Amino acid sequence: MAKAETESKIAELEAVVASELDELTHAEMLEFYRASNEAIRFAKHQQWATLVGSLGLFVLLGVIGNHAYKGTILFKLVILISLVLSAGAIYSLVIYQFWQNSEREKLALITTRLSNLAQAVRALVSERERNVHRYVLLFFMMTSIVLANALLIVYLSPKL
Repeated sequence: MAKAETESKIAELEAVVASELDELTHAEMLEFYRASNEAIRFAKHQQWATLVGSLGLFVLLGVIGNHAYKGTILFKLVILISLVLSAGAIYSLVIYQFWQNSEREKLALITTRLSNLAQAVRALVSERERNVHRYVLLFFMMTSIVLANALLIVYLSPKL
């Protein structure tokens, strides 16, 4: 079914309708489009860096907690830091996701002002499918952080 839809969209594009924008406004829209794409790319990078950094900090907290004596302030601080780290990292992931969504809304608005070819290319993947992919990844990122924190606590539990 998707192939048939794609073929019908391609058939509709036999006559490309150019953007109605003047040359300077068109260039401005393309610059906004590029800037939004760059912001999305940066936010995605920040999401992955937050995940990897958080997982690395959990390993470091595990090493510190393993060498700290039970009942000391350092040991209790390791547990507290791991919980705060989890909450902060998940909050950051969600903020980066909202930022990406805002930039995607800009892209959608800009695309409506471009040619029918640009609109068709952007429409090849449905918005629903894009959202499913984005939120499944976000879910797995958040789950990874929660599981890493749980694993740290289980690892340190003999000392609790």
